[in-house]
Amino acid sequence: MMLTGWIAASVDLVLNLTLLVALTVLSGFVDKRVNRNSLPGALIQGALFGATAMIGMARPLVLGPGLIFDGRSVMISLCGLYFGPAAAAVAASASIAYRVALGGGGTLMGVLVALSSAVIGIAARGQMRPEDRPPSPARLYSFGLIVHIAMLCMTVALPDGSGAEVRRRIGVPILLLYPLATILAGKILSDQLESRKMIRALRESEERFQFSMEATNDGLWDLDVKSDTAYYNPAYYRNLGYEPGEFPARGESWRSNIHPEDRERAIAANEACIAGPRDTLDLEFRMRGKDGAWRWIYSRGKCVSRGSDGTALRLVGTHVDITERKRIEEELKRSLEEKEILLREIHHRVKNNLSIISSLLNLQSGMIKTPEQALAAFRNSRERIQAMSLVHEELYKSTDYSRVDMEEYVGKLAGQLAVAYGRDRNIDLVLEIEKIDLDVSTSIPCGLILNELVTNAYKYAFPDRRPGSIRIRLASSPGGFAELTVSDDGIGLPEEADSESTGSLGLTLVRLLTDQLRGTLRIGTDEGTTFSIRFPLTDAF
Repeated sequence: MMLTGWIAASVDLVLNLTLLVALTVLSGFVDKRVNRNSLPGALIQGALFGATAMIGMARPLVLGPGLIFDGRSVMISLCGLYFGPAAAAVAASASIAYRVALGGGGTLMGVLVALSSAVIGIAARGQMRPEDRPPSPARLYSFGLIVHIAMLCMTVALPDGSGAEVRRRIGVPILLLYPLATILAGKILSDQLESRKMIRALRESEERFQFSMEATNDGLWDLDVKSDTAYYNPAYYRNLGYEPGEFPARGESWRSNIHPEDRERAIAANEACIAGPRDTLDLEFRMRGKDGAWRWIYSRGKCVSRGSDGTALRLVGTHVDITERKRIEEELKRSLEEKEILLREIHHRVKNNLSIISSLLNLQSGMIKTPEQALAAFRNSRERIQAMSLVHEELYKSTDYSRVDMEEYVGKLAGQLAVAYGRDRNIDLVLEIEKIDLDVSTSIPCGLILNELVTNAYKYAFPDRRPGSIRIRLASSPGGFAELTVSDDGIGLPEEADSESTGSLGLTLVRLLTDQLRGTLRIGTDEGTTFSIRFPLTDAF
């Protein structure tokens, strides 16, 4: 007889609980539209669960007048567990109000059950933290069991000591069915949580991916091989100077914009990845931008799916504009080549300069007769070496290691000689130098010539500290020639210009260096002395 009563009660309870569990699905509908962590979201969820509890109360298990049992405890406790105090308060208040309105001897128990269910749900929320980790079925079962043990305890509030009879009649069905209903409804709510977390994680991942692509300015492409349709992200277009969508998103757009010299190689690599067995692309090529300029692109790609025959169905990858990097690489390559040439040139120049110095010293040594002449010879040699050194100083300050700015070089050389020989003398030094760049093989002989002629002018053109002027002029002339002129308004050359005292060694050097320049020397003696040297503006060697 008792078993028959349990079965009958269980059927009524199952029908009631099934309806409530089914209505739990509506929570997910609300959750997608209103954030459950906000107060409005919690209140709406509370109202939903309260309404659901009231619907269950409308189809209860009736044990006697005013003595009803339904699934409100499941709804209220789960509302507190998953949505917090505000939602539980709304749900419990709604069910309490409805239960009071129904009246009867079980009213006090109904109110106490609603309150205990809400309190247990809120307390369990603090322990289980379902937002961080949805509870397992075992924990939901334990939770449901506690809630409904508490509910059976509330039967003591039934009048006339009827609580024991109620517990005997429906205690077992309640402890069997209500925790199971808690698991079912809780699993629906947990799945909603998991789905919500997955969607949020997916959105965050998409945002991070989008932000990272925008931060790196990398173009992203996704090609459907069979249809030749593609997806190009905004950076793909902008790397080529286009606005997004300005040309069709198709593989043909990529192929048609490749530089003719790179097209065959790039398409062959793409086809090799499509045909297999290679799954990756890694190549550099040029593409035409909207402005018509060619831009270097570094493309990396991967086959992400293949058909049954092994042919690629989908390729994805990135485009990176490496035009600036290529420009820097070319500059570094040219710089390295220049350095290699420079090393060879330095060897050649050092050898030539040492040969020139050796020849100068040999010429000088043959004319030394006295200690005073030896000291003068050393001083003259030092100045000649300084003139050669100044060429290299100007050379290595330049970005071009093969040519010398003669305007700056002559100015510095003349300044050094003026300090050495023109100090405290009323001699004006006038420079008329055009902007001419000479190679080293030409600038060194020019510097030595200037050193000899200006030094001799300071030494011999103005005896007895007489005033005067020295004029240096360097200008280009028609036919690819340059003309170097050094003139003074001094006493002029002596009738005998072959003795050491008159600087015959210096004049000998001037003639030898003029021959080295493949130039011609003219000497004028009107109103002082003028030396004019005309030479080609090409390498002297």
